[in-house]
Amino acid sequence: MRRKRVLSLAVIALINVGAWAEETKLDEIVLSADKMGSSTLLELPSSVSVVSSDQVNDFLITDSIGLQSMTSNFLIVETGPATATTFASMRGITAGMIGTPAVGFYVDDVYYSALDMNFLDIDHIEVLKGPQGTLYGRNSEAGIVNVVTKAPSFVPSAEVGMEYGSFNTISSHTIINQPLSDTTTLRAALRYEHSDGYFEDTLKGDNVGEEKNIDARLKLYTKVNDDLSVSIGYNYQKSDSPSYAQYASWSGETIRKNVDVDYLGDASKEIHDLHVKTDYTYSDALKIVSITSAKKEHYVANNDIDFTSYDLTRLYTDKEVKSLSEELRFIAKPSERLQWINGVFLLKEEEKHDYRMPMNFMNMGMGMPTETLVQKSEIDTLGTALFSEATYSFENKVQATMGLRYDREKKDDDYEQTGGTVLSMLGYEDKSGSSSETFDAWLPKFSLAYKQYEAFSPYVTISKGFRSGGFNTTDTVGKSYEPELTWNYELGVKSKLSDTLSFSTALFYIDWKDMQVELAQSNGVAYIDNASSAKSKGAEIELHMNPMDGLNLFSGLGYTKATYEEYTKGSSDYSGHYVINSPRYTFNVGANYRFEGGYYVGGNYAYFGKVYYDNDNTHSQSYGVTNVKIGYEHEKFDVYLYAKNLFDEGYITRAFVVNSNWYARAGEPRSFGVAFAYRF
Repeated sequence: MRRKRVLSLAVIALINVGAWAEETKLDEIVLSADKMGSSTLLELPSSVSVVSSDQVNDFLITDSIGLQSMTSNFLIVETGPATATTFASMRGITAGMIGTPAVGFYVDDVYYSALDMNFLDIDHIEVLKGPQGTLYGRNSEAGIVNVVTKAPSFVPSAEVGMEYGSFNTISSHTIINQPLSDTTTLRAALRYEHSDGYFEDTLKGDNVGEEKNIDARLKLYTKVNDDLSVSIGYNYQKSDSPSYAQYASWSGETIRKNVDVDYLGDASKEIHDLHVKTDYTYSDALKIVSITSAKKEHYVANNDIDFTSYDLTRLYTDKEVKSLSEELRFIAKPSERLQWINGVFLLKEEEKHDYRMPMNFMNMGMGMPTETLVQKSEIDTLGTALFSEATYSFENKVQATMGLRYDREKKDDDYEQTGGTVLSMLGYEDKSGSSSETFDAWLPKFSLAYKQYEAFSPYVTISKGFRSGGFNTTDTVGKSYEPELTWNYELGVKSKLSDTLSFSTALFYIDWKDMQVELAQSNGVAYIDNASSAKSKGAEIELHMNPMDGLNLFSGLGYTKATYEEYTKGSSDYSGHYVINSPRYTFNVGANYRFEGGYYVGGNYAYFGKVYYDNDNTHSQSYGVTNVKIGYEHEKFDVYLYAKNLFDEGYITRAFVVNSNWYARAGEPRSFGVAFAYRF
């Protein structure tokens, strides 16, 4: 009942715009995701959500998982800390714990293969929905998340902060901005966080899910001359979870207190990213941008996958990704009516997988000694792409955009599988070999927008998406799967009704072929297969309003119906069933108010439902989470009290079935905390 009252008050607040006299203008953030750096949220003919730096802080968006509460038709499936398996669903297009991502994740123009990231020193975040193949190519068929961190400035500043919350969660951060000369400046940010975790082990009664996180960033900017500037960035992430076990039998609302395994396991993540961005203004009409990146990602996990108190089987995974990439852009505006971008992208990537699964056949009642299934793969990828996009504004205020990208990837896979006598009888025979596949696609885009009125700017966009194929590295090691291709049709309206009120709405239809589907075996290990076809259709609307000085409001509503059009596996026919891990409805609403005396109050609510977890559509959930924050803000310091999941809503972030038994990972329960920051 309390949740309904909060929601009703928020809706009333959105409707009664005329009740306030003083108004403040909405912020207009120039987007970087279009790679031209000239469009705002309302100007881009595409469905875009922008989360500002203030919103990141105000609504407790501490990591990428929190983004799902700020935009519609978007869900992040959290599989655990320090893992490479967290994945996203956008407009029904969904990835899985293994395989190729469907949503591209970029930080300062650098692609990350893993979606799970803590946020530190953020300027703003852009969420673009629908295929972004023309500018981003592979693995952006559902959309992209573009994280822009704060750039160094020539004004000295510093900030330190601390936070303490439930489950003995403590974090501290330091941010320093220091000019080194009239042309060079440096910005550094560092954060450490530790938590005991909110899960409980039924055998020992101890907390489970301990996390230790270190995040660091260093950015150096130098202006060589009036035409040339260079930015060098280094990002570092390290996460450790000494007690990784977070899954329990899916029964009732006490999942987090029922972890019942003989081995708690562990997990770790370490990422190094060094990148250089060079901006050169050749003339008033032409700009050249180069982005070079070298990155190393390493993920290790060792956990109990029988999810019982008996020592039956465990899974050790070791994944290492090394990549070197270069993107060269030529951005031109030869006239007031025409602008275009041409570019080339090169990628060299080395991906190593090491999976080990010891199986205790003696404890399974088979009377045989333990055997370990070992599966190793080394996948080398060489990627090349050429892309071009141009926008022309006609005299009648019609704006046309046309784009085309050719994306090509060559993948070489060396694999090996070893086991034992019993394992070979179960179908896991010793084998090794090499495979090579080339995946390519032409990715066109076309859009029309009418720009006569700010209050009503309709657009239509047609684009093609591409999710690269690859090789299975686990259950069917060495077997390849085909690329997934989508056609996206979108009709939308961008509207700026006043300086304080804007909204955007879109209808979409997605048709995709050779859909990549994650299938789990009876032992819990999954592999990627291609379904025949699927479709998704839906709508979304987002509203932003600043009705009076100090008050900010936002709301969003999304609907997605994603179904398999034709998909059979063995004797099972999933045609017409809903795509898993895709919410049918999403709703978010939030508000904050800054009083003249420095006091602050704010909160937001996010709802997801209905989300299915199996292709038979037998298990699903719907849930909503409320966060609130109050505090005092001063020129030099801030102090806040906050509550996450205020009404202690029970929900799960991931669910699956093993041997006809369902297991799930519980979402974060109600927690409280206090935060303090001081600026120099």
